[in-house]
Amino acid sequence: MVTEVSAGLLCDEKGRYLLSRRKSGTHLAGSWEFPGGKIESGESPRHALARELAEELGIVPEECEPLLTLSHTYPEKTVRLYFRKVRRWRGTPRGLEGQALKWASPEQMASLVMPRADRPLICALNLHPVYAITPDPESLGGTGAFLDYWQTLLDAGARLIQLRAHSLDEQALAGLAIECGRRARGHDVRWLLNGPPELARQAGADGVHLASAALAEMDTRPLPDSMLVAASCHDRDELEAAGRLELDFVTLSPVNTTRSHPEAIPLGWEEFEALCAQSPLPVFGLGGMAPEDL
Repeated sequence: MVTEVSAGLLCDEKGRYLLSRRKSGTHLAGSWEFPGGKIESGESPRHALARELAEELGIVPEECEPLLTLSHTYPEKTVRLYFRKVRRWRGTPRGLEGQALKWASPEQMASLVMPRADRPLICALNLHPVYAITPDPESLGGTGAFLDYWQTLLDAGARLIQLRAHSLDEQALAGLAIECGRRARGHDVRWLLNGPPELARQAGADGVHLASAALAEMDTRPLPDSMLVAASCHDRDELEAAGRLELDFVTLSPVNTTRSHPEAIPLGWEEFEALCAQSPLPVFGLGGMAPEDL
């Protein structure tokens, strides 16, 4: 049995989001959460959120849009959360049910007690919506050309990059990763190494991206919460495995036909949407993607 919940992200002019505190005697009492509640029979997530915000806060949303849909399994139940970003509303939020309210930035949320189901969303609020993945050095003519490409990405303002270099052995990959990390300093960028987690740590990366084969071998999250951990997924089982490890985000591929894997059968947008709705983590579409696909 899945409990469906609609939750709203109200953002103020300082980039902070409104949180409400769960009252004693409720599930996860005392924790901070985004306002919202259960979707009743026959309601859409949009209408459920409007009703909940009126009942809980005394406001009327005037402009909101879907942001993420995430699923999370607690020991006692599974919840599917429909997060919507509320850009404008009428009225002043008040705790009409006696709940405490707080405005907090995504960075401040890291120190608050919040439901585990909300953690992937908090991470997503800090992620750039475009994930740049490098071509292999071999396809560019070697590591020298690769470093030129890396510098071009940095200079162009890339904010989230995966260093992928499967043609290199571990020693060569370590040397390349260290140099890429050195060049990334001073740029507003977070980069992940597609390789061994410990090598990502040693190279000064912001995290690691696990190939699907590496994901299958993991039984615990390989790096601390202070670092990003992502994984490549292709089906529901791999999405669920990434969720059990409490990773930060995943790629799901191939959405469309791609030149790098022409033999792979594309998911298509309909199947991609269905899998995203079941995912416990934020999803980046991969395979035949371009920025305009956002």
